[in-house]
Amino acid sequence: MIRTVACLLVSLIFFAGSARADFLVLPDNRVIASGGLLEVTLFIPNDSTDAELAVDLPARLTLRTRGVSSAPEIVLAPIETQPMQVRIKPDSFLKVRYSGLLPKGLSGNLVLEPVDFAGPALGVSASRAGVAQSAPKSGSEPAGDRKTEAATAAIGPSDRDTARFVSAYSPYEPNYFSAGSDGTTNAKFQISLKFRLFNPDTQTAFLEKLYLAYSQTSIWAIGESSAPFYDSSYRPSLFYLDEDVSQWPFRTWSRLGFQAGLEHESNGKDGAASRSINIAFIRPTFTLPFGNRYFVALSPKIYSYLDRSDNSDIAYYRGYSDVLVKVGATDGVQLATTMRKGTGRAPYSVEFDLSIPLSTPKLGNLGGYLHLQYFDGYGESLLDYNRKVHPQFRIGLMITR
Repeated sequence: MIRTVACLLVSLIFFAGSARADFLVLPDNRVIASGGLLEVTLFIPNDSTDAELAVDLPARLTLRTRGVSSAPEIVLAPIETQPMQVRIKPDSFLKVRYSGLLPKGLSGNLVLEPVDFAGPALGVSASRAGVAQSAPKSGSEPAGDRKTEAATAAIGPSDRDTARFVSAYSPYEPNYFSAGSDGTTNAKFQISLKFRLFNPDTQTAFLEKLYLAYSQTSIWAIGESSAPFYDSSYRPSLFYLDEDVSQWPFRTWSRLGFQAGLEHESNGKDGAASRSINIAFIRPTFTLPFGNRYFVALSPKIYSYLDRSDNSDIAYYRGYSDVLVKVGATDGVQLATTMRKGTGRAPYSVEFDLSIPLSTPKLGNLGGYLHLQYFDGYGESLLDYNRKVHPQFRIGLMITR
Protein backbone atom coordinates (compact mmCIF):
# COMPACT_ATOMS: atom_id res chain seq x y z
CA MET A 1 0.00 0.00 0.00
CA ILE A 2 2.78 2.44 0.95
CA ARG A 3 4.69 1.57 -2.23
CA THR A 4 1.57 2.21 -4.34
CA VAL A 5 0.96 5.61 -2.74
CA ALA A 6 4.63 6.56 -3.23
CA CYS A 7 4.50 5.61 -6.92
CA LEU A 8 1.31 7.63 -7.36
CA LEU A 9 2.88 10.70 -5.76
CA VAL A 10 6.01 10.40 -7.94
CA SER A 11 3.82 10.10 -11.03
CA LEU A 12 1.80 13.17 -10.08
CA ILE A 13 4.96 15.19 -9.47
CA PHE A 14 6.46 14.07 -12.80
CA PHE A 15 3.40 14.86 -14.90
CA ALA A 16 2.79 18.14 -13.10
CA GLY A 17 6.39 19.19 -13.81
CA SER A 18 6.25 18.17 -17.50
CA ALA A 19 2.91 19.81 -18.28
CA ARG A 20 4.41 23.23 -19.15
CA ALA A 21 7.65 25.20 -19.34
CA ASP A 22 8.93 27.23 -16.43
CA PHE A 23 7.84 30.85 -16.68
CA LEU A 24 9.58 33.97 -15.46
CA VAL A 25 7.33 37.00 -14.96
CA LEU A 26 8.84 40.45 -14.42
CA PRO A 27 6.78 43.60 -13.71
CA ASP A 28 7.29 46.50 -16.12
CA ASN A 29 7.03 48.91 -13.16
CA ARG A 30 8.01 48.11 -9.59
CA VAL A 31 5.78 50.85 -8.15
CA ILE A 32 2.09 50.73 -9.10
CA ALA A 33 -0.92 52.75 -8.00
CA SER A 34 -3.34 50.86 -5.76
CA GLY A 35 -6.18 49.90 -8.11
CA GLY A 36 -3.99 50.77 -11.10
CA LEU A 37 -2.70 48.83 -14.10
CA LEU A 38 -0.18 46.04 -13.51
CA GLU A 39 1.83 45.21 -16.64
CA VAL A 40 4.27 42.32 -16.73
CA THR A 41 6.51 40.58 -19.24
CA LEU A 42 6.50 36.80 -19.44
CA PHE A 43 9.87 35.28 -20.40
CA ILE A 44 10.09 31.65 -21.59
CA PRO A 45 13.67 30.45 -22.15
CA ASN A 46 14.75 27.52 -24.29
CA ASP A 47 17.99 26.32 -22.72
CA SER A 48 18.49 23.62 -25.33
CA THR A 49 21.25 24.20 -27.89
CA ASP A 50 19.87 21.93 -30.61
CA ALA A 51 16.11 21.47 -30.23
CA GLU A 52 13.10 23.74 -30.55
CA LEU A 53 10.75 24.10 -27.58
CA ALA A 54 6.98 23.83 -28.16
CA VAL A 55 5.00 25.87 -25.63
CA ASP A 56 1.31 26.51 -25.03
CA LEU A 57 1.08 30.12 -23.87
CA PRO A 58 -1.30 30.69 -20.94
CA ALA A 59 -4.52 32.49 -21.84
CA ARG A 60 -4.21 34.29 -18.51
CA LEU A 61 -1.82 34.67 -15.60
CA THR A 62 -3.38 34.51 -12.14
CA LEU A 63 -1.56 35.90 -9.10
CA ARG A 64 -2.42 35.84 -5.39
CA THR A 65 -1.15 38.30 -2.80
CA ARG A 66 0.98 36.50 -0.24
CA GLY A 67 -0.10 37.14 3.36
CA VAL A 68 -3.34 38.98 2.40
CA SER A 69 -5.96 36.23 2.36
CA SER A 70 -8.82 38.72 1.92
CA ALA A 71 -7.43 40.16 -1.34
CA PRO A 72 -8.99 38.88 -4.59
CA GLU A 73 -6.81 37.12 -7.14
CA ILE A 74 -5.19 39.25 -9.86
CA VAL A 75 -5.93 38.07 -13.40
CA LEU A 76 -3.66 39.25 -16.24
CA ALA A 77 -4.51 38.87 -19.93
CA PRO A 78 -2.22 39.20 -23.00
CA ILE A 79 -1.85 42.80 -24.15
CA GLU A 80 -1.57 41.83 -27.84
CA THR A 81 -3.39 39.11 -29.77
CA GLN A 82 -1.10 36.28 -30.83
CA PRO A 83 -1.09 32.48 -31.31
CA MET A 84 -1.26 30.56 -28.06
CA GLN A 85 0.86 27.71 -29.45
CA VAL A 86 4.42 28.79 -30.24
CA ARG A 87 7.85 27.28 -30.89
CA ILE A 88 11.04 28.76 -29.45
CA LYS A 89 14.35 28.32 -31.29
CA PRO A 90 17.30 26.66 -29.52
CA ASP A 91 19.31 28.85 -27.12
CA SER A 92 16.70 31.59 -27.38
CA PHE A 93 13.65 32.85 -25.54
CA LEU A 94 10.19 34.31 -26.04
CA LYS A 95 8.64 37.25 -24.24
CA VAL A 96 4.93 38.11 -24.06
CA ARG A 97 3.35 41.02 -22.21
CA TYR A 98 0.28 40.71 -19.98
CA SER A 99 -1.73 43.27 -18.01
CA GLY A 100 -4.50 43.51 -15.40
CA LEU A 101 -5.75 45.66 -12.54
CA LEU A 102 -4.24 45.62 -9.07
CA PRO A 103 -7.08 45.39 -6.48
CA LYS A 104 -8.02 48.61 -4.74
CA GLY A 105 -7.08 48.82 -1.08
CA LEU A 106 -3.73 47.05 -1.45
CA SER A 107 -0.71 49.16 -0.56
CA GLY A 108 2.88 48.76 0.53
CA ASN A 109 5.36 46.08 -0.50
CA LEU A 110 3.54 43.10 -2.02
CA VAL A 111 4.62 39.59 -3.00
CA LEU A 112 2.49 38.21 -5.85
CA GLU A 113 2.53 34.42 -6.18
CA PRO A 114 1.58 32.50 -9.35
CA VAL A 115 -1.59 30.42 -9.12
CA ASP A 116 -2.05 28.78 -12.52
CA PHE A 117 1.53 28.63 -13.82
CA ALA A 118 4.92 27.50 -12.51
CA GLY A 119 7.40 30.23 -11.68
CA PRO A 120 8.84 32.43 -8.93
CA ALA A 121 6.85 35.12 -7.15
CA LEU A 122 7.28 38.78 -8.10
CA GLY A 123 7.56 41.80 -5.83
CA VAL A 124 5.92 45.19 -6.38
CA SER A 125 5.06 48.23 -4.29
CA ALA A 126 1.50 49.54 -4.34
CA SER A 127 1.35 53.32 -4.05
CA ARG A 128 -1.52 54.60 -1.89
CA ALA A 129 -1.29 58.01 -3.53
CA GLY A 130 -2.54 56.59 -6.80
CA VAL A 131 0.48 57.61 -8.88
CA ALA A 132 2.59 54.84 -10.32
CA GLN A 133 6.31 55.41 -10.86
CA SER A 134 8.09 53.92 -13.80
CA ALA A 135 11.06 51.69 -13.27
CA PRO A 136 14.35 53.17 -14.46
CA LYS A 137 15.27 52.26 -18.03
CA SER A 138 18.73 51.85 -19.46
CA GLY A 139 17.89 53.63 -22.68
CA SER A 140 16.24 52.70 -25.95
CA GLU A 141 16.67 49.10 -27.01
CA PRO A 142 16.28 47.86 -30.59
CA ALA A 143 13.74 45.10 -31.01
CA GLY A 144 16.46 42.74 -32.16
CA ASP A 145 19.00 43.53 -29.41
CA ARG A 146 19.66 39.97 -28.24
CA LYS A 147 22.39 40.98 -25.79
CA THR A 148 20.10 43.21 -23.74
CA GLU A 149 17.24 40.73 -23.83
CA ALA A 150 19.49 37.78 -23.09
CA ALA A 151 20.87 39.58 -20.04
CA THR A 152 17.34 40.07 -18.76
CA ALA A 153 16.38 36.46 -19.35
CA ALA A 154 19.70 34.86 -18.40
CA ILE A 155 18.66 32.85 -15.36
CA GLY A 156 20.53 29.65 -14.73
CA PRO A 157 18.91 26.44 -13.48
CA SER A 158 20.21 26.93 -9.93
CA ASP A 159 18.82 30.48 -9.83
CA ARG A 160 15.44 29.25 -11.02
CA ASP A 161 15.45 26.51 -8.37
CA THR A 162 16.28 29.06 -5.68
CA ALA A 163 13.52 31.41 -6.82
CA ARG A 164 11.02 28.55 -6.99
CA PHE A 165 12.04 27.38 -3.51
CA VAL A 166 11.79 30.85 -1.97
CA SER A 167 8.43 31.57 -3.63
CA ALA A 168 6.92 28.51 -1.90
CA TYR A 169 7.52 30.04 1.55
CA SER A 170 5.05 32.44 3.16
CA PRO A 171 4.05 33.58 6.68
CA TYR A 172 1.64 31.32 8.55
CA GLU A 173 0.71 32.74 11.94
CA PRO A 174 1.91 36.23 13.04
CA ASN A 175 5.65 36.79 13.46
CA TYR A 176 6.62 39.17 16.26
CA PHE A 177 8.92 40.01 19.18
CA SER A 178 7.42 41.88 22.15
CA ALA A 179 8.43 42.51 25.75
CA GLY A 180 6.69 43.44 29.00
CA SER A 181 6.64 42.79 32.73
CA ASP A 182 4.46 41.08 35.31
CA GLY A 183 6.96 41.77 38.07
CA THR A 184 9.89 40.35 36.10
CA THR A 185 10.71 41.60 32.62
CA ASN A 186 10.06 39.00 29.95
CA ALA A 187 9.76 38.77 26.20
CA LYS A 188 7.53 36.69 23.98
CA PHE A 189 8.27 35.98 20.35
CA GLN A 190 6.75 33.86 17.62
CA ILE A 191 8.22 32.51 14.39
CA SER A 192 5.76 30.94 11.96
CA LEU A 193 6.23 29.91 8.32
CA LYS A 194 4.48 27.60 5.90
CA PHE A 195 5.88 25.84 2.84
CA ARG A 196 3.80 24.86 -0.18
CA LEU A 197 4.72 21.26 -1.04
CA PHE A 198 3.74 21.33 -4.73
CA ASN A 199 4.25 24.00 -7.38
CA PRO A 200 1.00 25.66 -8.56
CA ASP A 201 -0.54 23.75 -11.45
CA THR A 202 -4.17 23.62 -12.54
CA GLN A 203 -3.85 19.87 -13.17
CA THR A 204 -3.06 19.24 -9.49
CA ALA A 205 -5.34 21.77 -7.82
CA PHE A 206 -5.65 19.74 -4.62
CA LEU A 207 -1.94 19.01 -4.24
CA GLU A 208 -0.90 22.65 -4.67
CA LYS A 209 -2.84 23.48 -1.50
CA LEU A 210 -0.93 21.08 0.74
CA TYR A 211 1.43 22.79 3.19
CA LEU A 212 4.02 22.01 5.81
CA ALA A 213 4.27 24.62 8.56
CA TYR A 214 6.42 25.29 11.58
CA SER A 215 5.53 27.66 14.42
CA GLN A 216 7.47 28.37 17.57
CA THR A 217 6.23 30.52 20.45
CA SER A 218 8.72 31.24 23.25
CA ILE A 219 8.61 33.12 26.54
CA TRP A 220 12.04 34.47 27.47
CA ALA A 221 12.72 35.54 31.07
CA ILE A 222 15.15 38.30 30.07
CA GLY A 223 14.86 40.01 33.50
CA GLU A 224 16.14 37.00 35.46
CA SER A 225 19.72 36.02 36.15
CA SER A 226 21.26 34.37 33.05
CA ALA A 227 18.05 35.24 31.12
CA PRO A 228 16.71 31.68 30.60
CA PHE A 229 13.87 30.66 28.30
CA TYR A 230 10.89 29.94 30.54
CA ASP A 231 9.06 27.78 28.01
CA SER A 232 8.66 27.23 24.27
CA SER A 233 5.99 25.56 22.18
CA TYR A 234 7.11 23.83 18.98
CA ARG A 235 4.32 23.19 16.48
CA PRO A 236 5.04 21.42 13.19
CA SER A 237 1.91 20.78 11.12
CA LEU A 238 0.71 19.33 7.83
CA PHE A 239 -2.51 20.66 6.33
CA TYR A 240 -4.67 21.47 3.34
CA LEU A 241 -5.43 25.18 2.94
CA ASP A 242 -7.77 26.86 0.48
CA GLU A 243 -8.05 30.56 1.25
CA ASP A 244 -10.88 31.05 -1.23
CA VAL A 245 -13.30 28.12 -1.21
CA SER A 246 -16.17 30.39 -2.16
CA GLN A 247 -16.13 33.97 -3.42
CA TRP A 248 -19.31 35.53 -2.10
CA PRO A 249 -21.20 36.97 -5.10
CA PHE A 250 -22.45 40.17 -3.48
CA ARG A 251 -19.05 41.56 -2.39
CA THR A 252 -15.66 41.36 -4.09
CA TRP A 253 -13.74 41.08 -0.81
CA SER A 254 -15.96 38.53 0.97
CA ARG A 255 -14.35 35.14 1.29
CA LEU A 256 -14.79 31.70 2.79
CA GLY A 257 -11.56 29.83 3.47
CA PHE A 258 -11.01 26.30 4.73
CA GLN A 259 -8.12 24.52 6.42
CA ALA A 260 -7.79 20.98 7.76
CA GLY A 261 -4.81 19.01 8.98
CA LEU A 262 -2.66 17.51 11.71
CA GLU A 263 -0.58 19.36 14.29
CA HIS A 264 1.94 18.34 16.93
CA GLU A 265 2.72 20.61 19.89
CA SER A 266 5.35 20.03 22.55
CA ASN A 267 7.70 22.05 24.75
CA GLY A 268 10.83 19.94 24.40
CA LYS A 269 11.20 19.33 28.16
CA ASP A 270 11.43 16.03 29.99
CA GLY A 271 10.14 14.60 33.26
CA ALA A 272 7.36 16.44 35.10
CA ALA A 273 7.76 19.51 32.88
CA SER A 274 7.12 17.57 29.66
CA ARG A 275 4.08 18.66 27.64
CA SER A 276 2.93 17.15 24.36
CA ILE A 277 -0.25 16.85 22.31
CA ASN A 278 -1.24 15.74 18.82
CA ILE A 279 -4.44 17.04 17.24
CA ALA A 280 -6.49 16.79 14.08
CA PHE A 281 -8.22 20.06 13.23
CA ILE A 282 -10.45 21.93 10.82
CA ARG A 283 -10.56 25.70 10.49
CA PRO A 284 -13.07 27.62 8.37
CA THR A 285 -12.45 31.36 7.96
CA PHE A 286 -15.26 33.81 7.16
CA THR A 287 -14.18 37.27 5.98
CA LEU A 288 -16.75 40.05 5.49
CA PRO A 289 -15.97 43.55 4.19
CA PHE A 290 -17.14 46.97 5.33
CA GLY A 291 -16.54 49.56 2.65
CA ASN A 292 -13.43 49.29 0.52
CA ARG A 293 -10.85 48.99 3.32
CA TYR A 294 -12.36 47.48 6.46
CA PHE A 295 -13.22 43.88 7.27
CA VAL A 296 -14.21 41.45 10.00
CA ALA A 297 -12.89 37.86 9.97
CA LEU A 298 -14.08 34.94 12.11
CA SER A 299 -11.85 31.85 12.23
CA PRO A 300 -12.72 29.03 14.67
CA LYS A 301 -10.17 26.22 14.97
CA ILE A 302 -11.95 23.02 16.03
CA TYR A 303 -9.80 20.05 17.03
CA SER A 304 -9.74 16.56 18.48
CA TYR A 305 -6.89 15.20 20.59
CA LEU A 306 -5.10 12.21 19.06
CA ASP A 307 -2.58 11.92 21.89
CA ARG A 308 -2.27 13.81 25.19
CA SER A 309 -0.46 11.32 27.42
CA ASP A 310 1.83 14.01 28.96
CA ASN A 311 -1.18 16.14 29.94
CA SER A 312 -4.28 13.96 29.89
CA ASP A 313 -6.51 16.63 31.47
CA ILE A 314 -5.65 19.37 28.97
CA ALA A 315 -9.19 19.53 27.54
CA TYR A 316 -10.44 20.65 30.96
CA TYR A 317 -8.27 23.76 30.67
CA ARG A 318 -8.01 24.28 26.91
CA GLY A 319 -11.22 22.77 25.53
CA TYR A 320 -11.68 21.70 21.93
CA SER A 321 -11.58 24.95 19.98
CA ASP A 322 -9.83 28.29 19.58
CA VAL A 323 -11.72 31.25 18.13
CA LEU A 324 -9.88 34.01 16.30
CA VAL A 325 -11.72 37.28 15.53
CA LYS A 326 -9.89 39.89 13.50
CA VAL A 327 -11.17 43.37 12.66
CA GLY A 328 -9.60 46.43 11.05
CA ALA A 329 -8.33 47.85 7.77
CA THR A 330 -6.57 45.71 5.17
CA ASP A 331 -3.65 48.15 5.08
CA GLY A 332 -4.15 49.84 8.48
CA VAL A 333 -4.75 49.17 12.16
CA GLN A 334 -5.97 45.66 13.02
CA LEU A 335 -7.10 44.01 16.25
CA ALA A 336 -6.92 40.21 16.53
CA THR A 337 -8.56 38.45 19.48
CA THR A 338 -7.95 34.77 20.26
CA MET A 339 -10.29 33.13 22.77
CA ARG A 340 -10.26 29.67 24.33
CA LYS A 341 -12.58 28.03 26.90
CA GLY A 342 -11.90 24.77 28.71
CA THR A 343 -14.54 22.19 29.54
CA GLY A 344 -14.25 23.15 33.23
CA ARG A 345 -16.21 26.07 34.70
CA ALA A 346 -13.28 28.41 35.36
CA PRO A 347 -10.49 27.86 32.80
CA TYR A 348 -10.35 30.32 29.91
CA SER A 349 -7.80 32.43 28.04
CA VAL A 350 -7.99 35.54 25.90
CA GLU A 351 -5.25 37.29 23.95
CA PHE A 352 -5.51 40.66 22.18
CA ASP A 353 -3.01 41.63 19.48
CA LEU A 354 -3.18 45.21 18.19
CA SER A 355 -0.99 45.98 15.16
CA ILE A 356 -0.36 49.50 13.83
CA PRO A 357 1.53 49.97 10.52
CA LEU A 358 4.87 51.73 10.85
CA SER A 359 5.27 52.34 7.11
CA THR A 360 4.16 55.97 7.25
CA PRO A 361 6.21 59.06 6.28
CA LYS A 362 6.01 60.41 9.86
CA LEU A 363 7.71 57.25 11.15
CA GLY A 364 10.29 57.10 8.39
CA ASN A 365 8.51 54.29 6.49
CA LEU A 366 9.72 51.61 8.89
CA GLY A 367 8.91 47.98 8.10
CA GLY A 368 6.41 45.94 10.08
CA TYR A 369 3.90 47.01 12.72
CA LEU A 370 3.87 48.38 16.24
CA HIS A 371 2.62 45.43 18.33
CA LEU A 372 0.60 45.71 21.53
CA GLN A 373 -0.35 42.41 23.19
CA TYR A 374 -2.47 41.61 26.25
CA PHE A 375 -2.97 38.09 27.66
CA ASP A 376 -5.17 36.91 30.52
CA GLY A 377 -6.18 33.44 31.65
CA TYR A 378 -4.78 29.92 31.68
CA GLY A 379 -1.91 28.50 29.68
CA GLU A 380 -0.04 31.30 27.94
CA SER A 381 2.65 28.65 27.53
CA LEU A 382 2.14 24.90 27.19
CA LEU A 383 4.00 24.40 30.47
CA ASP A 384 1.29 26.39 32.28
CA TYR A 385 -1.72 24.85 30.53
CA ASN A 386 -3.34 24.15 33.94
CA ARG A 387 -2.26 27.34 35.71
CA LYS A 388 -3.72 30.84 35.55
CA VAL A 389 -0.98 33.37 34.93
CA HIS A 390 -0.90 37.05 35.85
CA PRO A 391 -2.39 39.34 33.19
CA GLN A 392 0.42 40.32 30.87
CA PHE A 393 0.91 43.39 28.65
CA ARG A 394 3.71 43.58 26.08
CA ILE A 395 4.85 45.97 23.37
CA GLY A 396 7.17 45.32 20.44
CA LEU A 397 7.49 44.76 16.70
CA MET A 398 5.22 42.58 14.57
CA ILE A 399 6.79 41.59 11.27
CA THR A 400 3.81 39.83 9.66
CA ARG A 401 0.25 39.54 10.93
